[in-house]
Amino acid sequence: MDFSFYTSHEIIFGRGKIAELPEIAGRFGRRVLLISRGRFVQESEWMERLKQAMKSRQLEVVDHTLPAGEPTVTEVDEAASLARDLMPDVIVGLGGGSSIDTAKAVAGMAVQSGSVADYLEGVGSLCIDRPGIPFIAVPTTAGTGAEVTKNAVISGVAEKYKKSLRSSHLVSRLALLDPELTYTMPASLTAETGMDAFTQLVESFISNKAQPIPQALALYGIKLVDKYLAVAVRHPDDPEAREAMQLAALLSGMALANSGLGAAHGIAAALGALCNIPHGRACAVLLPHVLEFNLPSCITAYSRLYSQLSDFTVDSELAAAEAFVTRVERLTREINIPKSFSAEEVPGDRLAELAKASFGSSMSGNPVAMNDYEVEKILRKVTAK
Repeated sequence: MDFSFYTSHEIIFGRGKIAELPEIAGRFGRRVLLISRGRFVQESEWMERLKQAMKSRQLEVVDHTLPAGEPTVTEVDEAASLARDLMPDVIVGLGGGSSIDTAKAVAGMAVQSGSVADYLEGVGSLCIDRPGIPFIAVPTTAGTGAEVTKNAVISGVAEKYKKSLRSSHLVSRLALLDPELTYTMPASLTAETGMDAFTQLVESFISNKAQPIPQALALYGIKLVDKYLAVAVRHPDDPEAREAMQLAALLSGMALANSGLGAAHGIAAALGALCNIPHGRACAVLLPHVLEFNLPSCITAYSRLYSQLSDFTVDSELAAAEAFVTRVERLTREINIPKSFSAEEVPGDRLAELAKASFGSSMSGNPVAMNDYEVEKILRKVTAK
């Protein structure tokens, strides 16, 4: 048995831990580049308190705020240029997965030359070959697990792609997770990011690249999502549910970084790049259909997952596997995930184009090899007539 396992150098988890960030950042030096995206983080009450606490520790904080949305090649290149000029002692990425991916890419590219496009999988030919500026990840959502992954997803706007910047050198030096930062997420975002985490956990567990440590983490994370996601959606200030979902997201990042993903993420990437469908919602809508497609080759794995989630006995492995798929479908309904995308969001005449764009690194982990026709068939099922 051969495998390797990557994750953050240090993980700090717990309610109220955001108060420790100024002291933690100060371990690396005085100059801090703080990267976030959108108004949600910047207008949070705790954000101003955090900046003041950093300044009170004599830290020089440069606040680089970008519009909401996923990081683009241009944004990363411009922020990396800023980092090269500033040469901060540490970069802090604070926000959702897009904020963390932006900061992660900037930390890596700050010590490289050229554009980030030159280093993207399937686009350029260069590799991140050495550690970048130390990077601290502070997630404010519970879904992507980006705080412990070794890749950052970057979009090419004109070229209409979403590709990964990937290297073990991109793993965060420290991940700080405070579930209290997620309390103000709206129900829809809680549902979508939670299903992103769930999809990552399930796909990494059944991936053809699955490894034993990530599978063990995924099993525990799947149980957490099954028990607590609907609670977090209905009761956003429930501390136990928020803590459980933050932990599940963390575990999903550790799992996907080491075992890969599958078709739901592969197709979701195409939907995001070509149709601007939010990633979590795309994964949530697609997952039951991808699970159904993979079922004949995943009966034992699905049966094992079902046994972790239910005390009910069934007649056979196949019945248990089918029950697992049904349970996932029921969860999506319970948290109000739509069954399909609207015709305006995903035009029917673009399905063939979307299918071809689905075959990135995530798709390579799917336990069943797929072709364009099979992907297009799934897309037809999730596109409103």
